[in-house]
Amino acid sequence: MKKIYLLLCLSLLLSLPTLAQTSWNQAQADKKCELIVHYLDNFPFAYTNTDGELTGIEVDIIAQFSQWLKKVKGFNDVKVVYLPYSDFAKVYETIRDGKGAHIGLASVTVTKERQQEVSFSSPYLKNISLLISNTEIPSLRQYEDIPKTFAEMTAVVNRGTLLERQLMDIKKKHYPNMRVTYVDHPAEVVKMVAESKSKYFGYVDLLTYWAFLKQQPANLKIHRVATIDAQRFAFVLPKDSDWQAAFAEFFESGFGFTATEAYADILKKHLGYEVVKSVELY
Repeated sequence: MKKIYLLLCLSLLLSLPTLAQTSWNQAQADKKCELIVHYLDNFPFAYTNTDGELTGIEVDIIAQFSQWLKKVKGFNDVKVVYLPYSDFAKVYETIRDGKGAHIGLASVTVTKERQQEVSFSSPYLKNISLLISNTEIPSLRQYEDIPKTFAEMTAVVNRGTLLERQLMDIKKKHYPNMRVTYVDHPAEVVKMVAESKSKYFGYVDLLTYWAFLKQQPANLKIHRVATIDAQRFAFVLPKDSDWQAAFAEFFESGFGFTATEAYADILKKHLGYEVVKSVELY
């Protein structure tokens, strides 16, 4: 099934018209564009609802961007093609190696290292990293206690993410003998931790943790001493893409998109009261 899925995605990519390579400057001149959106299927960022409709925080912001192109920039035709992925690293690599009007939606955290490889839109959401385990594990009081608290346990993390980098930093500084296993999708981290009492602990972002608990109760806890909250999510674009200028104008005009009622409505639509205040930007 995985091979068939990959072949279908490749076939669709090869069949896309050349308009997808259009620069922002050319699109403004022609008053039309086709945006190729590569998205990680991941609630609440981008997912298919019970009515079979693609929705989510990131998808709804792209819809607002499309409306902005028409209403503010005077575009006559805006087409958006969505391509689904189940692997975070694949979304990032596709955009890193792409050109033109390609956009990556995968709750990508902005880092200095990634800025050497890709371009980012302005941030649209705060990101908070959490260290989690089963509730039976004693609460961690300081980093130095990690070898004892998580003795005989294996850390699980989403490959290619900032979370992996943060976990490796903990391993280097506090627990050199830490065992680590990798998954392709962030939700798998929470699932593995939830299904084992004392086999796994993991590093995930706040909304992945919240989304899992929203869908099914689980004996999970946050070790708050290891919480990291100075991060931002943004859309990712090819390094040489001049579409960054379009997104900068969209996000930053006036008081900024994150100060609008439309932005607040998107967050209320997809998030619960427990997390909205923690992740929204002002």
